Amino acid sequence: MKWFAFLAAAVSLGAADWSFSALYKRPFLWGQPPERLTWSREGHTLVFLWNPEGKTFRELYAYRPETKQLVRLTNLENEKDEFNDDESDKDERLRRYKAPSTGIPSFHLSRDGAEAAFAWRGDLYIASTDGSRPPFRLTRTKESESAPQLAPGRQRLAFLRGGQIYVQERATGRLSQITELAAADGTVSGFEWSPDGKRFVYTVRRKSGRQLLLPNYSGRFVTARSFPRTVAGDEPNETAAFVIPAEGGKPVAVEPGPWGARVAGGMPEWSPDASKLLGRAVHPSMKKQQLLVTDAATGKSKAIWEEADPKWVDATSFGWSPDSRQVFFLSDRDGFSHLCVLPAEGGTPTQVTRGTWEIHPETFSWAPQWVGEYLYYASTEAAPSERQSYRIRPDGSGKQKLSSREGLNLGLVSEDGQHTAWMLADLKNPFDLWVDGERVTRSARPEFAQYEWPETRFVSFPSKGDGKPVAAKLLLPSGYRPEDKSQPPRPAVFFIHGSGYATSVLKQWGSYNEVRYLFNCYLAHKGYVVLDMDYRGSSGYGRDWRTDVYLHLGGKDLEDVLGGVDYLRSLGNIDTRRLGIWGISYGGFMTNMAMFLAPDAFRAGASWAAVNDWENYNSFYTAQRLTTPKENPEAYRRSSPIHFSSQLKSKLLIVHGMVDNNVLFQDAVQLTEKLIQEGKDFSHIYYPEESHSFVREETLIDAYRRTAEWFDAHLK
Repeated sequence: MKWFAFLAAAVSLGAADWSFSALYKRPFLWGQPPERLTWSREGHTLVFLWNPEGKTFRELYAYRPETKQLVRLTNLENEKDEFNDDESDKDERLRRYKAPSTGIPSFHLSRDGAEAAFAWRGDLYIASTDGSRPPFRLTRTKESESAPQLAPGRQRLAFLRGGQIYVQERATGRLSQITELAAADGTVSGFEWSPDGKRFVYTVRRKSGRQLLLPNYSGRFVTARSFPRTVAGDEPNETAAFVIPAEGGKPVAVEPGPWGARVAGGMPEWSPDASKLLGRAVHPSMKKQQLLVTDAATGKSKAIWEEADPKWVDATSFGWSPDSRQVFFLSDRDGFSHLCVLPAEGGTPTQVTRGTWEIHPETFSWAPQWVGEYLYYASTEAAPSERQSYRIRPDGSGKQKLSSREGLNLGLVSEDGQHTAWMLADLKNPFDLWVDGERVTRSARPEFAQYEWPETRFVSFPSKGDGKPVAAKLLLPSGYRPEDKSQPPRPAVFFIHGSGYATSVLKQWGSYNEVRYLFNCYLAHKGYVVLDMDYRGSSGYGRDWRTDVYLHLGGKDLEDVLGGVDYLRSLGNIDTRRLGIWGISYGGFMTNMAMFLAPDAFRAGASWAAVNDWENYNSFYTAQRLTTPKENPEAYRRSSPIHFSSQLKSKLLIVHGMVDNNVLFQDAVQLTEKLIQEGKDFSHIYYPEESHSFVREETLIDAYRRTAEWFDAHLK
């Protein structure tokens, strides 16, 4: 396959503005890469969300490879509609702090690719993908509509309203309510047309479950909205799935399997012939999972595959063969996540791929596809820092590498295998869209090329604990060479990526999060060496690496961080007396663990949105890694920074959003109060209108400026 080289603009590097007001003012330098790429089931229409100006507001675009035409389908950013104003629009004070709109959240593409349906501000729209006319607004109601889906043939549109499924006949305008859930039964959480348009499968979320309050102090009056949220030790919420005729009627309950309804699973997937459903069930203990095939007519389910792990099972990705006779799924039963194929009636799985590398869907990629005679996937086979794409037959033969560029090469194949949409990125270029070797989008702003981005070196060092190799990358200041010991020693800052189970050591501009990567580039520009590592628990390195944090978060992963300290010391010209550390979410948690449990290693730390007590966090994540507080109270104690804060010696900055609905603000408050009681010297900054990931320009500018000043004050 022929690749067109990325085009680099020839500009003066001296023109770059490294002020925070330039770096974090929208539109951002790297732009807004395309998202939610979707091929039509028939034909060759590719639809996606994008903003060519780099704004956060995503509009709808379509591309057809035969004509090589890119068409903008919507222009909603500046539309005013007071009818759909929310409460923050009506409060003069809250209106000042509104977050920038991210635009259209999602869409549904018709089978033939002619139309796309989407919801915007609670109303429904249908857009023609040839761009021949403006999108048609189907509803204008106070009650919110969402999740529109066009039926095969496009004569009907299904959507959610008030937790129920409705169907509108487009020719007559007739509107029918399909489901009739009573309040006690819960609400429809998701649904999907059958491929023949005759039925729906839908899932129901029971209303039982914990509700927490999220106070907001920014309006004229303090408000506190409730939201569903589990905490460590809570049982999974009860869920159920049903099949119902498209015209309504009596639903058929989908058997949940042997573990009952309190399991994790999600939406079952229709077989291409519309006769069966394929679903996943995860045992409440998180140590077992099954694939279930359900007869759509009777609701009878059969477990065709089961996997167990003494620590916790990895979430598998799965799908159907085109002829509905087989299924595929991912399993790390041999130590690394690989493709397996299994007859739909059950039997012995065939492992299709093998090796000390992984196939794993990530936030920037897609699940494997079965198209025609091949399975298509992206993997870490070339290196954990790269993603190359391949195809292979279900029996393991005919393997072909489809990409060759260094970096991330993510291919999404059309339904007939004739065309491939590629999301490509490397160390000098953020993600952009190419189709069959033709570049479709240019997302980075013109000023992006004005910056001299830091040199990136990929390294490895032994963990301080068990000596296992830790993959990492160094961002180096301009002109600095670690091997040149004649240069003055440099201070260094460790960056700890968030999520835990993610990866940051990538040959990609922006790494796993562009906003955070940009700050690391700023630190390198200011003379710091930045060390970014894939510590224990990160994805892409196999089952053992994933589960080595079991029952002790901040154990082996912290030893990996401390191995980084020894590695920098071995270079000889880094001043390890002037080390800083920072991160967000799990990275914030790790920052606090390092500052408390290795108090002499780092002179300064900045923990953003940190979990400080795992008993406060959601049950799904904690059940995987720590079981429950009742089963393993010691695991929670040794994994929670708040129990070790008395050991703090160095300078700590605590940063948190006050309306964070992921890591709750209480984690910052409780740690703050404990540090006060212990007489510790620390600083904090809280942002009243920010949630877990900060989005407002003024917040980003302020928070990163304060963090940079914190490191400058204590490391230089």
